[in-house]
Amino acid sequence: MEIFRRNLAPISALAGLAFLAVACGKVTYAVPDEYLGDGELLAASMEVAAAQLGENPLLRPENGPFVVESLGEEDGEYDWLYSRFEDVVSQELSSRGLDVLPEATGEETAVKYRLIESRVVNAKAERGQVRRIGHTVAHIRIYDVGGELFWAGECEGDFENVVPKGVISKLEDERIEQIGPQRPEAGQNPFVEPLLVTGITGALIYLFAVSASAE
Repeated sequence: MEIFRRNLAPISALAGLAFLAVACGKVTYAVPDEYLGDGELLAASMEVAAAQLGENPLLRPENGPFVVESLGEEDGEYDWLYSRFEDVVSQELSSRGLDVLPEATGEETAVKYRLIESRVVNAKAERGQVRRIGHTVAHIRIYDVGGELFWAGECEGDFENVVPKGVISKLEDERIEQIGPQRPEAGQNPFVEPLLVTGITGALIYLFAVSASAE
């Protein structure tokens, strides 16, 4: 399975606001005078993931038109995440000159997705600062006009913002239900349980495959 990933890539909607700050030998994003809330961080990480998806060699004008759809009915509590991801992917493909239809007609290449993770994690930074990381992983399938599966894999994107610890409570948005393991508290390693996360991801991909074979 192919996995696409581009961490901390420039984000179209935020590039004008962001500046680069170097700390401990690592480049991170910080936004002066404006801190990103949960929704903004998640949307930014989705843009990174969508940019990686857009590089798939099957997504070319000669293979269009395209339609972007969810792999199945999702719990209503994740409506915002799914709607936002679908919009971001459609915009990314359109920006690459691809013809993206608003709904399926039966005469298009289908790009279907399911979110495996879409969450904000907090990690300790220096001098009372906190790294807030928007993290998105999506399972993607590309089907031809006849419904044959051409490609399956994952796209992944991270976007981070460094903020003072004292403003965290003002940036969290409980109205946005997040997908994935519980986010660690500030000061903890955001990937403190890598084996658990890997197991969850593997199990989800297996369930996707079983679901598809039953359709």
